[in-house]
Amino acid sequence: MLHFNYKNPPIAEAVCEFQFRGASAWDWTIPGLIYQEIKQEFPQKRQENAFEINIAPKEGKIEQNLAGSLSKMQFVREDGSAMVQIGPDLLGINVLPPYPGWGEFEKLIRRQFEVYLKVAQPIGYKRIGLRFINRIVFPTDRIETTDYFNYYPHLPDTVEQIHGPFIMRVSHFYEDRDVLNFNMSQAPQVEGRLAIVLDLDYYLGKPENVELGQGLAWVGTAHERIEAMFEASITHKTRSLFEETK
Repeated sequence: MLHFNYKNPPIAEAVCEFQFRGASAWDWTIPGLIYQEIKQEFPQKRQENAFEINIAPKEGKIEQNLAGSLSKMQFVREDGSAMVQIGPDLLGINVLPPYPGWGEFEKLIRRQFEVYLKVAQPIGYKRIGLRFINRIVFPTDRIETTDYFNYYPHLPDTVEQIHGPFIMRVSHFYEDRDVLNFNMSQAPQVEGRLAIVLDLDYYLGKPENVELGQGLAWVGTAHERIEAMFEASITHKTRSLFEETK
């Protein structure tokens, strides 16, 4: 696989998420213990609440009750460039622009993964996912798709080739275990310029096939396949928008 480095990568967000199987019921003291381990790098604390609407029919009327509960804790860097999310049997690591490169992101994932395992002591996985959301902004409000993409919606020659907003989704399978969902869609324009999102979501379809100690190796393989799919889907004309570096 060819590797490319970019001065201005189009990554709008990168997310790595582990959903674990716990040895016992979830303990809400775990996020606090993890925070003590990572607070120097992620000092800001937020909480995300989940809400559930309960509908109960009663004589002559229907009652609705809104119930709220804590869903996850979020620990954020001072500059907002990265976040660690902790919830019931959940570890999520998010990075925002400027994307630091895979080397730094992988180190961040590894550090948080090791802290989580030490504190929560899970026994296996329910799911692992790695996702890269790329937002490509073009210099004009309209492009010839084939100039910029090798992977795109195909229209028959007998119909008008100019079209409006679109959404395309294709699933690719690896080793009868993993799935890569390739999502391509048109985003709102940026100052009159066309924007297209390439959302590559790679996840573990059969978690019983990966042992607890193999999680980080799985993430490395997932990144290789996401990168290969991204580079295969674009042309050199698109790469020039990102300012390729050596």
